Amino acid sequence: MIAKTPTALWIAASLLAVMAILMIGPARQDSATVDETTALGTGYTYWTGHRFYFVPEHPPVAQMLPAVPLLFMDLKLSPNAQALLNGTARYPWARPWAGPIRAWQDFFPEGRGMWYFWALPESQLFGQMFVYDGTNDGDAMMLAGRTVQILLALAVGALIFWWIRDSTGDNAAALIAMALWVFNPVSLAYGHLITTDIGVTLGIAGAVLLFAKLLDRPDLARAMAGGAAMGLALTMKLTTIVLGPPLLLLVLLRRRQLRSSGINPWKLAVVFLGTIWLVILLVYFPHWSPPPPLPESQAEALGVPGWFQAFRPFLIPGDFFKALGLTLGHSKVGHENYLLGAWSQEGRWDYFPLAFLLKSPIPFVILTIVCLLAFGKVFRHAPLLEATPWVVATAYLLIAMTSNVNIGVRHLLPIFPLCCVGIGNFVARWSQPLIRKCVYGLLGWQILVTILAYPLYIQFFSEAVGGATNGYKYLIDSNYDWGQDANRLKQFLAEHDIHHIYLDYFGTQYNIEYLKIPNTRVSADEARQLTDGWLVVSASELMRPEWSWLRDSRQPTARVAYTLFVYHLGA
Repeated sequence: MIAKTPTALWIAASLLAVMAILMIGPARQDSATVDETTALGTGYTYWTGHRFYFVPEHPPVAQMLPAVPLLFMDLKLSPNAQALLNGTARYPWARPWAGPIRAWQDFFPEGRGMWYFWALPESQLFGQMFVYDGTNDGDAMMLAGRTVQILLALAVGALIFWWIRDSTGDNAAALIAMALWVFNPVSLAYGHLITTDIGVTLGIAGAVLLFAKLLDRPDLARAMAGGAAMGLALTMKLTTIVLGPPLLLLVLLRRRQLRSSGINPWKLAVVFLGTIWLVILLVYFPHWSPPPPLPESQAEALGVPGWFQAFRPFLIPGDFFKALGLTLGHSKVGHENYLLGAWSQEGRWDYFPLAFLLKSPIPFVILTIVCLLAFGKVFRHAPLLEATPWVVATAYLLIAMTSNVNIGVRHLLPIFPLCCVGIGNFVARWSQPLIRKCVYGLLGWQILVTILAYPLYIQFFSEAVGGATNGYKYLIDSNYDWGQDANRLKQFLAEHDIHHIYLDYFGTQYNIEYLKIPNTRVSADEARQLTDGWLVVSASELMRPEWSWLRDSRQPTARVAYTLFVYHLGA
């Protein structure tokens, strides 16, 4: 049964209101996660004329958006924060574009002012000071930035609804697809955080939709719209380049239709690519200079890629290509990761598929797999707007499986709205009452699971593995324990009249001090020597090899929000 349009619009608006409510609670209660203060502080510096010193590995838009409300707040910089921003602070080590961390003098004997410097430690510490050194109201700043992110997450939901409604005319299917996004712990967890993930998710969803419309009915206006959306997505986060292979595949599959459209395909390509480049130039205005020359010896020491050196005079704007070079270098070097009890510096092909399965509710996994298999049977005859989301989502996952950066399901966030759209198309195509009832049953199951998980969405894990209680056994870091529970730790200590703790916290220490939690930071070896008192260890630290003695010898006295393990020593 297809809902009447006015009723469907009211239901869609109500669903978005529910999503906002489900996110505003965590936005107020969650402490700053590891990367949030960095992104918020960096976005603020970009608005105030300091582009692009901090976090040059990401394009600016996704960091600038959550910082917009800060421009209307009376904020100050402490002397230490100002020194970091001015580049006058000195650090013992520096991060090259690729390769191991070394003393900064090895790269910059003449000082730190050169363009090729990657201010990674400065940007992290600046953000922590900016938000939590007591100069400003850190809680108000975080909530303001997170509110912008919530609006972006709601926009993704609205886009899903509009996509299905526009392509199928089935309002009920559109509402189901939208509800799968609204009541999804993954979208609720990362949709309210101040990171680049929700921005690029919206950007990719919009770019994919408009590209599909361009291929379906080619004309110059759609080429410009698709190029503008793609350019915006690229300036959100450079993982957007993953769209290249699947979109090229779609072009090849539709080449006959493009040739018969009456418009020269090459003309469409020029307009599409030219619009992308125009958006990038506008975002980086007026910083259009190419990268400055760099001696070959220093380029080699920094890990600056050969292509960057070879084409340097043509890389305009230079800051955009610097971000690309840093991103590719990070992907090559990799990132320490944890999966199913094992640590690795190299990427694992099964990391992201397992992360998707472990972090998604069972009904969402069932619907995704069933609908993808059903789509496979009709692939050759499926309309373009039905085929595009599955092709892109599948290719995105396959490319992610080759990455050495395995640190979180949040890097798969862009495929979640595509899966919702794919499921919505399935519901519209197979509208038999029995199928609809099964879909409604699975949706009801997912809604129940999501509501029961409130407000601890970051630590949500599939019911198949025992939920959040057991999540740390499978994945950690941003999948589970990302420093979000400092506020809850303070509440726990007050309730149990605990006046001091020994602490190994995976998060922002400035936040701990901002909350005035009496603590002594300890390593695993130092904690082993303790004979009394209270010890608190974050799950992301506890699962490291050096803490095996504690895992093997003691059960925690309590757990705070699943992620913080509390031990009463000497008891």
